[in-house]
Amino acid sequence: MEIKFTMFDTFLDSVQSITQRELLDAKEILSLEGKNIENLSDILVGESGELFDLLPDGRLVKVNLYIAVKSIDKSHLNYIQPKDIYKYHLYKCSTISQMFETGRKHRYKINNRVDGTFYFTFSDYRGGVIAHRENQKLNVCKNCLKRFLQKQFASDYDVENFNLKDFHQHRSSFFDFDTSSLEKGEDARPNTYTYKWNEISTQLRKKYNYTCQECGWRAKTTYQQRFIHTHHQNGDKQNNQEENLKVLCIECHSNVDRYHSRIKSTSSYREFKDRCYNSKKVRS
Repeated sequence: MEIKFTMFDTFLDSVQSITQRELLDAKEILSLEGKNIENLSDILVGESGELFDLLPDGRLVKVNLYIAVKSIDKSHLNYIQPKDIYKYHLYKCSTISQMFETGRKHRYKINNRVDGTFYFTFSDYRGGVIAHRENQKLNVCKNCLKRFLQKQFASDYDVENFNLKDFHQHRSSFFDFDTSSLEKGEDARPNTYTYKWNEISTQLRKKYNYTCQECGWRAKTTYQQRFIHTHHQNGDKQNNQEENLKVLCIECHSNVDRYHSRIKSTSSYREFKDRCYNSKKVRS
């Protein structure tokens, strides 16, 4: 079957119009709420480690990478400072490489803002949304900053006086990237617990008799059961397959990685250390 275009100019104008709309939409996403990133391969990386996104018209734009959701106690919302929140990244530094290598997904977004503010979500520890902030101030990652400043160490002073606009205007390196596994997601997916998470967690903890799979500590009373958690091993709270779940005591849960170390600042952790830790030490 042969297709003939009798009005090729009109057809070409329509295609260009669609591309233009997609381009405007892509730019708007990057400048406002940010684009969801599930894998590091979603980002193009320059020779010097800078991060880029590919626009619909084939152009590259330098981007910032950041974790878009933070779990907090609701009472702390009005007292949150940038130093209390995850840092944003300018390069493929050791921090984000480690995060993606361990398979932790649905945490990151990219944007191309130059004012150091980000679209951010605060949730409670059950995954419920507390607040969305369109212009949340974040601090830059020190590993990224020392690379940009070409210093062996980045100080708090360097962080405080860093101008993100200068970075974005800085000459980019020659591009060296592989787009073979590129997958572009348009919609941000919150990393929140599923509807029946409490039921799933309880069933698994019962299956393991409220015993930590890491250290072997067992909750002997109903009271102690609160210190046995169910951990998502790849960080994706939507993935409740049993092979992705692990029963841990609150201490082992807090030692999974530095992102879970925040558990140590909770009242539950202090309560565990005060009332149950001695029994765990005896067992060890």
